[in-house]
Amino acid sequence: MRTAILVWLIATSTTILSLVLALVGEERTATMLGLVPATIIMAVGSLKAWLILRYYLGLGPSAGGWRGLFVAFLIVIFAGVLAAQGAVIVSSH
Repeated sequence: MRTAILVWLIATSTTILSLVLALVGEERTATMLGLVPATIIMAVGSLKAWLILRYYLGLGPSAGGWRGLFVAFLIVIFAGVLAAQGAVIVSSH
């Protein structure tokens, strides 16, 4: 129970951090974040997804293949979102 509460607190904190990062920043416009805030927000979201997979969905004690697959999936999503954000920034300048 203690681990679940700790993971929940971390996940909640990371959600609040993502919200704050999305709302502040000098290079932010109404439709676009800068690359650094987007990177931090994606890293926070990836950490949160990893915590959910590991503790709430029970992948912590599972075979390494499943964990590796989900971690690889998170990396692909992270890289794809950052590449798309970078393309938007480059095309707007």
